[in-house]
Formats: sequence, C-alpha cells, structure tokens
Amino acid sequence: MLRLTFPRVLLIIAALGSALVIQSAILARLGLPGATPDMLLVAVLVIALAAGPLVGTVVGFSAGVLVDIAPPAAGSLGQTAAIYALAGFAIGHAQFEAGRPEFAAVLLVGGVSAAVVLGQAILGTLLGQPEVTWSVVPLFVVTQFVYSALLAFVMIPAIGLLYRGAGDEGRFA
Repeated sequence: MLRLTFPRVLLIIAALGSALVIQSAILARLGLPGATPDMLLVAVLVIALAAGPLVGTVVGFSAGVLVDIAPPAAGSLGQTAAIYALAGFAIGHAQFEAGRPEFAAVLLVGGVSAAVVLGQAILGTLLGQPEVTWSVVPLFVVTQFVYSALLAFVMIPAIGLLYRGAGDEGRFA
C-alpha cells in the first residue's frame, strides 16, 4: 500500500470534484439507455484500488455524502455514503497494480458498480422509497456494469499514474 501524502490528498479531492461535475453536467444529460453512468463511484473504486481499503472507505463515504447532498438529492441522507464506503472498502482489498487496466480490474470495478446499484435498490425498498421500481432494476444493473467497465478502462491508468506520481519522490515512478 502506498503512503497517503498531501499531493495525493489533493489528487483525490480533484478527482472526486471533477467526477461529480462531469457526472452531473454531462453524463446525466446524455440520455443513455438504462442507468446513468456513475463516474463518481468509478473514481472512488479506482482510488480504492490504488490506495487500499482504509482510504477507499473514507473516500467512498465522502463521495457518498457529496451525492447525498448534491442536487437533485433523492433518498435518505447517508444512504449513498454508506453504500459507497462499503464498496470502497471491499474493492480496496483487491491486489491489482493500479497503473494499467488489467481485464480483471476493469471487470471488478464494473461488478462492484453493478452491486452498488442492486444494493441501493434493496436498501431503498427496505426504507420504503416509492421510486424503486423492481421491473427496471435488472436493466440498471447490466447497464451500470457496462458503463462502469468502460469508464474504468480509461480511469484506471489515469488515476493510477497520477496517484503514483504524487508520491514522496515527486516524479512518475
């Protein structure tokens, strides 16, 4: 596991902020079939792959709070934060080199993203949220897997290279 330095913290904040803006301003308006691509979740999962389970949990919780309070906020406050934190913790235990998009890492990010959609639907049903429609959940799970795998294919090398480069040595290792 790599050390968490101040430049890495700045990189994580910039990645989460950029992902939230791109997701809200661009990806949500594309009108793609099925689920909206969740770039913020993919950024959390890729950061967790690079940094480990502890950082993945904290970053997942922070990103989940951002989703919970960003307009249009739907659902209970903390629901997305808890699910993203659990996803960051789970994928942080995977042992991949975060600098290159191995096929297994891309599939793992897609699978965890699909599991997050399913977990949000289950939790929403348990909390009595009327906007959960189980007839479209399978479509959302499949499309979230595909969109997240495509985003991970691009984001794993980018975030991995920047994360390693923001280390103590101050160069791209």
